[in-house]
Amino acid sequence: MVHPVDVIVGKRIRLRRSALSISQTELAERLGLTFQQIQKYERGSNRVSCSRLVELSKALDVPIVYFFEDTGSDEGRLFDQLDLRIIPEVRRLVSAFQKIENTQERRLAIALMESMVTGSDR
Repeated sequence: MVHPVDVIVGKRIRLRRSALSISQTELAERLGLTFQQIQKYERGSNRVSCSRLVELSKALDVPIVYFFEDTGSDEGRLFDQLDLRIIPEVRRLVSAFQKIENTQERRLAIALMESMVTGSDR
């Protein structure tokens, strides 16, 4: 049975790896593993040992606490609900949003996205 904490740790591994634009293969090579093992960690189907977590924190340049930070905050809940399959799209969206310099245009972009979500809930 997959434990929820293993899933959260796995999501955080994948999110950080993706943020650094590191492939599963590259991360695996840094750790002396196969990319399949990285996949299993990221899915939460294999637990990450303490010693491996130390290695991952070094390879991903984050403190160990990064993998366990409080998920009680709004940001933490959003993070843990993130569908990791859409990370490339999220990255494109954030990149485009950052290029909008006008504050009013940013507000309009947010309103458009919110109206699309509200419209789909009907």
